[in-house]
Amino acid sequence: MPQRRTVWVGAMSAVILTCTAHAVVAQDTTQQELQELRALVRQQAATMQAMQRQLDEIESRQRAPRGRAAASAGPVAGAKAATALPAPAAQTAAADQAQQGRPRNVPAPGGEALPLPQPGHIPGPNERNVVVTQQPGNLPGRSTVQPYTSAGMTSPGASPLVPAAPVSSGADRIRLSLSGQVDRMLLYGNDGKTSAVRNVDNNNSSTRLRVVGETQINATASGGINLETELRPNSSATTTLTQNLPQPASASTFTVRQAEAYMQDIRYGGVRLGFGSTASYLTTEVDLSGTAVASYSQVADFDGGFAFRQRGAAQVPAAGGRFVLSPAGSYGPAVGAVFNFFDGLGRDNRIRYDTPRWNGFGLATSFLDGDAFDIALRYAGAFDGNQLVGAIAFADALARHHLTLTNVAGLPGAAPNLYGYAGVPTGANGTEGLATPASPGLGDVSANGSYQYDGSLSLLLANGINFTVAGGYRDVDYVDPQGRKLTPTFLFGKIGYRTTLFPEVGISAVSFDIAQNNALQFAGDHAQSYSLAFVQVVDALAMELFLDARIQTLHRTFATYDDLIAIGLGARVRF
Repeated sequence: MPQRRTVWVGAMSAVILTCTAHAVVAQDTTQQELQELRALVRQQAATMQAMQRQLDEIESRQRAPRGRAAASAGPVAGAKAATALPAPAAQTAAADQAQQGRPRNVPAPGGEALPLPQPGHIPGPNERNVVVTQQPGNLPGRSTVQPYTSAGMTSPGASPLVPAAPVSSGADRIRLSLSGQVDRMLLYGNDGKTSAVRNVDNNNSSTRLRVVGETQINATASGGINLETELRPNSSATTTLTQNLPQPASASTFTVRQAEAYMQDIRYGGVRLGFGSTASYLTTEVDLSGTAVASYSQVADFDGGFAFRQRGAAQVPAAGGRFVLSPAGSYGPAVGAVFNFFDGLGRDNRIRYDTPRWNGFGLATSFLDGDAFDIALRYAGAFDGNQLVGAIAFADALARHHLTLTNVAGLPGAAPNLYGYAGVPTGANGTEGLATPASPGLGDVSANGSYQYDGSLSLLLANGINFTVAGGYRDVDYVDPQGRKLTPTFLFGKIGYRTTLFPEVGISAVSFDIAQNNALQFAGDHAQSYSLAFVQVVDALAMELFLDARIQTLHRTFATYDDLIAIGLGARVRF
């Protein structure tokens, strides 16, 4: 009470002085006197504001003990405190909260009063029962970088510490972080016969939405969920050059990328269960060039639906295991049917275990639905300002059926494999002329029916020069449509340079790469891609602007094809 009395006496003194000033102004005054009175009024206004702040602090200290007492009394006492607050008082408290810009000690929906946060105090990631607007980030480390990134070859849960936006969870034990990206591109293509510009979703790093929930069990253990989807209107991996133009809005592709639960401990490793990254996934995608959004080891993600055009007439495979004559100019195999990056077993329904890290090394293994399994070894390290990242993997997918030219016995729902021809060859469907489906059948270019070995390595020097290599080999248990033995292989090499052309904007990166696939579906096939890429990071917008130009060639023993030219210009924004 003495402190409050002092404040009120001061306030009354200020009012009296102000009234006196107004009375003096009413008489004849000189200019100097007016300036002195104005200074007095400004001084008294500042005094009143200081007094108001003191009154607010006194009121906060008086309310805080009652809030803590209500919270410690349990749900019943908290409920009584909530019902005891009259409606007008509740409205006043809400108005005060909106006006002052800070939370009051208002009872929570569950009946318990939330403790009033101390001025300047920011709740930690593991604090509970806090006002969500005071929580600057629920989940450090998972907001903008998805698990298992190529630059972070570590156990689950280990990723760069990036603050997450505040998200409220229905269960306060799980801290949520919401993140994602939008990646769009204008894609020009020329197949030697015609050309067009398509507006596509860049499948090098597709448009995505991610929700990650995590909770800390103790000092070393944590657990949670990972739910990631991708939304691809006009995916660059399947959009054709001219056949399906224009593409309807219904052509958008919605896919689940990750849907898993996990537990992990830095001493014992981590276990993940559900649909998500297999142990061997991303083992051919290690890339420190800074241009992966424009060009990386998977050529087919850039323009996988574009088709090579035949230069002359040729016998080509058709349904039913037979070959038919196809005239010059026919749509041949799509890019996605002759290029593949042998990237482990991809994302699938599996249970996965990752060991703890030892001196930069980490081991992972997973068992998949369908009796396939894999194992991968990863490394990430730095020395003298240089960075080195690598990965190797083995996958056993023999138990999974490779889709052949005819329907697979025991898989009645599996369509026949037309080996990636974007247009049905003349006569294959009993009609003359060329048929042009909405999207090409790429054929089975996966590791199904094989033992697969793959890996990649990337070195970033302190001066910005970088080198990346990747490769893979499959030991298959099937033959090509002509009964010839297949030995599918993949090779990729990239050289690049990272610098800051515009220091106030962000990092700039340029690279040149070559990719080659041999005998992916036909013995004797040689498909090559030559790509030049540039990426400019715009830090202020969390944006990457990119440009890529490439030439793709295909050499096949029983047909010849024109080269493909593709140029992409686009932007990726992460949030």
